[in-house]
Amino acid sequence: MASYATINFNYRKAINQANRLEDLADELKRIANRDVDGALDQVARSWKGDSSRLFLQKGDKAKSDLLRSASQLQNTANAIRRAAENVRRAEIRAKQIADAIANRNR
Repeated sequence: MASYATINFNYRKAINQANRLEDLADELKRIANRDVDGALDQVARSWKGDSSRLFLQKGDKAKSDLLRSASQLQNTANAIRRAAENVRRAEIRAKQIADAIANRNR
């Protein structure tokens, strides 16, 4: 049976991993909304014609893909947090039950 310290250590580890995923999601959003948008704006201002329209469409798709990936990372981070909390609660409850049984048998 895991100790309370181990339970909390594992919980913090999972939360830290979720936070890292959330940071990556935020970075992807920044890249899509700042860098890709800026590059596409510059292309739109300086390049005209059918080829530029196709390029801008592909750029918009790339931006959408980045934002979708960011959203998926955020969802994964949230799922990890929920799972970590559920596991932590279950492990604490199991530890409490095991401790109560052990104390009763003394």
